[in-house]
Amino acid sequence: MFKIKRKSTLLFMLLGAVIGSLGVTSASAEKATLVNTGKNVDTLVHKVDIRKLAYFDVTFDYSASHKFRQSQYKTFKLKKAVKITDEYKHKSTTLPKGSIVAGSSDGKGNLTYISNPSLSIKNQKLVFKALGNVHESYPSSKKNGSAQQPYTRTTAFSYNSLAQFPFLSVKSNNPVYDPSGYSLPFVSISADSQLVYHTKGSRYEPTRYAKIKKFKFTRSSVTYYLAKPVKGVVTKKVKSGKTYLYRVTFKMGRVFQALLRDADSNGYNLTINNGKQEFFFYLRDLGWKYVGSVMGVTGADAVSPEDTQAATDYIQGLY
Repeated sequence: MFKIKRKSTLLFMLLGAVIGSLGVTSASAEKATLVNTGKNVDTLVHKVDIRKLAYFDVTFDYSASHKFRQSQYKTFKLKKAVKITDEYKHKSTTLPKGSIVAGSSDGKGNLTYISNPSLSIKNQKLVFKALGNVHESYPSSKKNGSAQQPYTRTTAFSYNSLAQFPFLSVKSNNPVYDPSGYSLPFVSISADSQLVYHTKGSRYEPTRYAKIKKFKFTRSSVTYYLAKPVKGVVTKKVKSGKTYLYRVTFKMGRVFQALLRDADSNGYNLTINNGKQEFFFYLRDLGWKYVGSVMGVTGADAVSPEDTQAATDYIQGLY
């Protein structure tokens, strides 16, 4: 979630997807009050299958007419090796042919952004060694052709060509909520189906992880069976044939806001329960325009009828 307070629609439009880099000093040390938005909101959000969680990760396209931009966590399989760099193009490395990546494209078959924590463990270590501790990387060439082959397999990592759990941040009353995990510890699923726990939101080197041996879904929950326990994630040792696996379950919980002392809202979030541990998934623009307007929850800016309808149509299209 954004560090800045949401004062006006214009400010929010200008800031778009800026994450955590323009903090308000007075708010940085202030704790937030977490407020559930109500069972009616929970019921409507829970109608969406948990496998479609990444569909909530959309931003409103103010340059178009009442449209949502697709998630930045589309999954692709590289048809050829691709050279990538850090944000400032100071360092580079090459992801090998066949690598599975999650990121965004320009709509013309070219990758524009890659989420490093979503790469396989092998590729994450490659990127960490070459580029350093960075959350994202970028193809060195704009015309890279790397988004021509969507990754269509259903795995613990990907569903319907979208990363299922790009990341889930640990739930906290610290108002510095951001969807890329820059401040809070977070859990992610790698392209080679490993569950990874990041002890700090700004630490991207994979150190705590375990192979997902099998998994199963219900509409509102996902259960993974790990080869070994992962510290920071609640697991239960269970018998599996002649050996043991470690069961971890993530289940949709309450939708909530983080309210600061002056009643400003840092947005809307979906709690993801893991036993007694709680994570959350930021609902981004869909939260502001659906939960805040359609459901009449306090703390949102005024939303036009057209934008409200667009948000309603979008989320109902996920049912």
